[in-house]
Amino acid sequence: MSPNILISQSEADLKTRFGSDFIAHIDGAKTLTLRQFYEAIAHVLEIPDFGFSLDDLSDSLNDLHWLEDDRIVLYITDTNSFISKERDPAKMASVLNMLDATAEDWKWVDDEEIDDKKEIIVVFEDSERIQKLLQKEQIDYKKIADLN
Repeated sequence: MSPNILISQSEADLKTRFGSDFIAHIDGAKTLTLRQFYEAIAHVLEIPDFGFSLDDLSDSLNDLHWLEDDRIVLYITDTNSFISKERDPAKMASVLNMLDATAEDWKWVDDEEIDDKKEIIVVFEDSERIQKLLQKEQIDYKKIADLN
């Protein structure tokens, strides 16, 4: 089974692999804080009644009934800047772990349990910073170019 987190070395790789899917682009240069990230993801995914917390984000990503698309690609660019202004580095780790866990959870949803099964794929634009953060959290990832 492929990892939940992918690294994109070019937008062309992303579009080749996921061009027909819903790509929710989040610009890391505009999401320097956790609050800015919450605002951006709530906007791009049109999350209803969002409370701007990690728990609310997790709940929303584990639902997604309001989106028509079956596959949602969260594409985060400028990963050197993404949530880089938070004083507590544990917050970034929490976001990464929650995104990984949520994408994994969707893989195990039984079609009979839910009418509107989704697939979440998290793609980060390549940077040394994001690779180090993922390695530190022991989150498995793969480069899009290395997928079969």
